[in-house]
Amino acid sequence: MEEKDFYQTLVQRYLNKQLSGEELEVFIELTRSGKLDAQFDAVMDFEINNMMNVQPKQPITRKLWYKFAVAASVLLVVATSIFFLFNQKNGVLVQQDIDPGSYKAVLTLADGRQIALTDAANGKLAVQNGIQITKAADGQLIYEVKDSGQKINDTPLFNHISTPKGGQYQINLPDGTRVWLNAASSLKFPASFTNLKERRVELTGEAYFEVAKNKNLPFLVSTHKQKVEVLGTHFNINSYDNELAVKTTLLEGSIMVSTLNNTVKKLLKPGEQSILQSGQIEVNAVDTESEIAWKDGNFNFEDTDIQSIMRKLERWYDLEVIYEGNIPKTTFGGKISVHRPLSKALKLLESTGDVHFKVEGRRITVMQ
Repeated sequence: MEEKDFYQTLVQRYLNKQLSGEELEVFIELTRSGKLDAQFDAVMDFEINNMMNVQPKQPITRKLWYKFAVAASVLLVVATSIFFLFNQKNGVLVQQDIDPGSYKAVLTLADGRQIALTDAANGKLAVQNGIQITKAADGQLIYEVKDSGQKINDTPLFNHISTPKGGQYQINLPDGTRVWLNAASSLKFPASFTNLKERRVELTGEAYFEVAKNKNLPFLVSTHKQKVEVLGTHFNINSYDNELAVKTTLLEGSIMVSTLNNTVKKLLKPGEQSILQSGQIEVNAVDTESEIAWKDGNFNFEDTDIQSIMRKLERWYDLEVIYEGNIPKTTFGGKISVHRPLSKALKLLESTGDVHFKVEGRRITVMQ
């Protein structure tokens, strides 16, 4: 069957209330994407053309209004089906799908001023300590040293950038280092690295770093449990408070990972990941692309338990997650875009048959 014929049949089966559960899911997805617009236009044209030729003695305006009301009711039912998606297999009513996170953050300057980067217009945001802060057209934040005649202060000023649940952001630090912040994360950094002996930043949550090379000025990242020393390299740090371990993944160059008291140190090579847990650091080879999938707009689960997966979804979709009954200890695998609504991720997990979900507003109940 050709695509056009399939769409027409699907719409007709919907109007006749003959869709199966699987057909309804396909129908809703096609409606959202606008691929069924032509078919609905055809339905409206057919109804209107018919009413122009039936019972000519009746007032045309009344008939026209009635037929438009019928056509509108069809579209209303479609919208209602999208708004109330019933999962027949699990008996779960999802009142409204939850949209994914987006590019948003708040910048707090050293003087206490706060700038909502989501709402701020592109262009110059502020100048402080000889540094101009600019929001680029693609949304990223750029720090640049400007010859403004202003003397660089010997006392470093610190800025903070923080993302909420459901937010990510990219920032270019004053030394040219590029940082991608994941959801529910923050970075504290000097407004200028001039006159400093090292480039030290403080991270909570998760971030991916592409550090500008400078052999004379080491770059250090401190978290609540560890520190990472680099000269110029690409790496990812996952240090959320609610994760069981701090994971540092190296893609390029070399880094030294150590506990805060320096009692344990490990040198990482590209393709390796350190796992800091209970004061010990373990180093393993990993699929680095999987570890930084979030930066490239994907969830990539490989042999991942449901609790770890739900922590990621909780941060990105701004959810409250609770568990009911015995939760399976099986692991899951799969890849899905972070730009898809929550239902897509849950459907992927439910397809295994090992876990099911109940969605009530932003509260997700995980069930076996």
